[in-house]
Amino acid sequence: MRNKKRASQKLALFFLIIISISLAGCQPTTPQATTVPATETPAPTATPAPSATPAPPSGVFWIDPSRDLGEISRYTLGGNHGPWSEFSVDAFNKTIELGITFIRWPGGNWGDKNDIRTTMIDLYIAQARKIGAEPSISVRVPGGSPGKAAELVRYVNITKGFGVKYWNIGNEPNLYDNDPALNLDQKWTPALYAKTWREFALAMRAVDPSILFYGPDISQFVGNPSSTASEGDAPDYLREFLKVNGDMVNIVTVHRYPFPSCMNCGNPSWEEMRANTAEWDNMLTNLRKVIKEITGKELPVGVTEYNSNYSSAAGADTSPDSFYSALWLADVYGRLVRQQPEMLAFWQLKNNGGGLGLLTSFDVRPSYYSLLMWK
Repeated sequence: MRNKKRASQKLALFFLIIISISLAGCQPTTPQATTVPATETPAPTATPAPSATPAPPSGVFWIDPSRDLGEISRYTLGGNHGPWSEFSVDAFNKTIELGITFIRWPGGNWGDKNDIRTTMIDLYIAQARKIGAEPSISVRVPGGSPGKAAELVRYVNITKGFGVKYWNIGNEPNLYDNDPALNLDQKWTPALYAKTWREFALAMRAVDPSILFYGPDISQFVGNPSSTASEGDAPDYLREFLKVNGDMVNIVTVHRYPFPSCMNCGNPSWEEMRANTAEWDNMLTNLRKVIKEITGKELPVGVTEYNSNYSSAAGADTSPDSFYSALWLADVYGRLVRQQPEMLAFWQLKNNGGGLGLLTSFDVRPSYYSLLMWK
């Protein structure tokens, strides 16, 4: 069994290399630094028109260098980070080597449960600059207020002059009612979140009109009508958000973790993971259709949390820290960048416990090499 497993891993790694070479012609482009007025939005890239793929010759390794798959935004090599998991020296140096270009901070629901201290911001911005990554900041919604969010913008961009361009407001609002730790004093609905988001955004832009917003960061978006049941009320949150705030949001972003497929399902099989990758081919295309339908215009899109698994499972054949999860990531990342998103942020950069994260304090996970290859 050991010899067979080694052989399958070598073969899988060969396919991983093929994936990388097939898109080797798409090099990230670094945009020139410009000041974008609040009334402007990053220009969405038109969805690439499908083109016929010539049949490869049988039995040989084959590349079609004539296909132009378009530009790749430099912000697609992104990750989530936050004060819950500070960098060790080893992990920080590995993050620099990886070349992370965008950081969502504080990622996840930490920012909706805690107030951000100014010392945390100062350290974060210094780290992001050293890494060479574009920083973004998420403001607290439950337990927060438009006034507090505006003062955060004032400290970051006016007092300190950090010039943080990208901001988002809350995390996965469609799950607020499922989290008792938020100590909610009201029931959240799509209409309430859309209204609240706008109040925050107006207060924040009043302090710095140049900032750009991404959101609503709903959970488990797929956009396929057959998946509506698994998405819960996330589509309702997205549609109401776009109706109310389509004129203010600059980049429409969602989250997706395909596994576990139910609360008690455990880790998927490798066959299930392989079958899942096709789902990602049309996810952002589906998102663009919703945006166009609701707002009548095109907007840039992104995925600001994604991984094969949202649990902290570790040590299994297909848990987030596994070789198979790394193969899944290499394939899924390629499928996402073909749809030309503005930003992608893997969950997460570093984690001390469980299987999530590209790095531990003193080591790297297999998925680290998947993104390093794409770099």
